[in-house]
Amino acid sequence: MRSLKGLLTVFGLALGFVTTVVLAFLSDATSRSTFAFVDESTSSTGVSFTQTPLLFVVGVPLVCAVLGWITALILTKRGWAVS
Repeated sequence: MRSLKGLLTVFGLALGFVTTVVLAFLSDATSRSTFAFVDESTSSTGVSFTQTPLLFVVGVPLVCAVLGWITALILTKRGWAVS
């Protein structure tokens, strides 16, 4: 039973990492920077992977791992096992 929990937890973690990479790199977000010179200050707008919040990058894989563990917990209660 422990192996099913570990397997689904690692699978959920990997799926979360893949989801994070896909959402960060393949999104239709603009990557253009616009500079405006007003009062000798610059401001840039644009979305890139470096501007993605750390909570999102770490949170999505952890949430997927927890969902995998919960799914394994439910399946082991119903009698499933890795053989």
